Amino acid sequence: MLVGVYHAIAAKLRTVSHSQTAEFLTGGRKLPIIPVCLSLLTTFISGIALLGLPAEIYQRGIGMGIGFFGGGVSFLISGAFFVPVFYKLQFISVYEYLEIRYDSVILRRIGSALFLVSTLFYMAVVMYAPSVALVGVTDVPLWPFILAVGAVSTVYTAIGGIKAVIWTDTLQAGFMYVGLGTLIIKGTMDAGGFWKVIEVAEKTGRLTESINKWDPSPFQYNSFWITTFGGILHWTCFYGLNQMALQRYCSMPSLRHARIVMGLTVPAFWIIGIMCCSIGIIMIGYFHGCDPVGTGEIENMDQMSILMAGRILAIVPGLPGLFLSSLFSSTLSTTSSGSNSMTAVIWEDFLKHKYNGMDESKKARLMKIITFIIGIASTLLAFACDYMGGIFNAATTTLGAAAGPLVGLFFLGIFSQKANKNGAFAGLTVSSILMLILSVSNNIEKPYSRYVLPLNQNASNPMCRIFNSTSSRHSEVHISSLKHHLDLHPHLLHRPDWHYGDPSTSLFARTSPFVYAAIGKWIS
Repeated sequence: MLVGVYHAIAAKLRTVSHSQTAEFLTGGRKLPIIPVCLSLLTTFISGIALLGLPAEIYQRGIGMGIGFFGGGVSFLISGAFFVPVFYKLQFISVYEYLEIRYDSVILRRIGSALFLVSTLFYMAVVMYAPSVALVGVTDVPLWPFILAVGAVSTVYTAIGGIKAVIWTDTLQAGFMYVGLGTLIIKGTMDAGGFWKVIEVAEKTGRLTESINKWDPSPFQYNSFWITTFGGILHWTCFYGLNQMALQRYCSMPSLRHARIVMGLTVPAFWIIGIMCCSIGIIMIGYFHGCDPVGTGEIENMDQMSILMAGRILAIVPGLPGLFLSSLFSSTLSTTSSGSNSMTAVIWEDFLKHKYNGMDESKKARLMKIITFIIGIASTLLAFACDYMGGIFNAATTTLGAAAGPLVGLFFLGIFSQKANKNGAFAGLTVSSILMLILSVSNNIEKPYSRYVLPLNQNASNPMCRIFNSTSSRHSEVHISSLKHHLDLHPHLLHRPDWHYGDPSTSLFARTSPFVYAAIGKWIS
């Protein structure tokens, strides 16, 4: 909040009347390299990665971690083909490209609308992530956590603009690295050491076995090919052809500076990805034989990271708060970036032609009002995420389905000279309809909800007694009730045979969520 106040005052003191809009949206195109790099990193590494990815690895193995290495390739693709085009054009809204390339205002506004809807959902999901985790380990209800994140990010983004977003993201990135690093070091020690963690992960099929899937069929949860190529195209949607990323690249002093930012972000991205995957592997060793969902200690897998952090870091009073700061930092960075970029798109693509003659101070005030409205809307939408089957599923199904068709328009325009607006309309329409069918089918039928690798429960495991005896919410649970609970809920243990989904569900539902972006781009 204070960073936002500082940049609001500083911008007012140093900007002349005609530059307030550019200052709010692009920082005068003079943003520093390292803060932009860290801001770019934290924009798309949110609570989904800190909570959802470790839970995903705990349930289904390290296979999804391969997608992070594909993310590094997406930076190379973006730096070679996309960033030079958009930097030369110097658009504040990247969707202006659609109007110029296809000679269609309607296509530009459709593209902008798709971005606004998908980003609003994305912000809602990442607000929901830390909130639902904390609800599982405290007696506080869900709504105060969501409101706290929504209010803080909305206020400092609205008053400080993109510079407040960039510098708060830099601070938050520091908390993320320190918090995750502390948890990894102490967690590895408590789980029996590095080699013990690896041994348990391998024994339960979550290392080499989870990667050793070579079937190219899209009608399965994942495989090496789905994770690799799907990951490249998925991250290209976000770090290459997304308003939140391109707005930062185009706000740099030169194209060379923009490419330096991309180059520095790759190792930072890989490091944070490895750290998130490491937490999932550590959880396998730490909870081996006493799955906390199976014992009823927590309600869903999304709460596991915060449960482990609370226990492991409890040796020093206040230290669990370090992980909480990492969690909330990742959330604030994403929501603030989303709000600022959505404001830029709404102004440039829908309002500028009507209010361009307005006084600069009034324009700046209007943008702040828009940012406040976006923050309120995303906060309200966050409450709906509780019905979408967990944060990882919510993110992959909604974001990939929305981004794929839109990014396909940019691919078509950049790589095909013969493409015209009629072909673009046809591709976008067919692709969007198919993506809607796939996403809705997956969320309704939930074909992979019971696909979990073996989770060996051992009711005589002394750790189960420790967990149950120290839990304020489940202190009455004993070994006998644990056995009874597992008898009633056998699906909590494992259903590895459902890698290809529930056979009673449709092929639309069983299409892997990790290829949505690839399918959407190809059809569009």
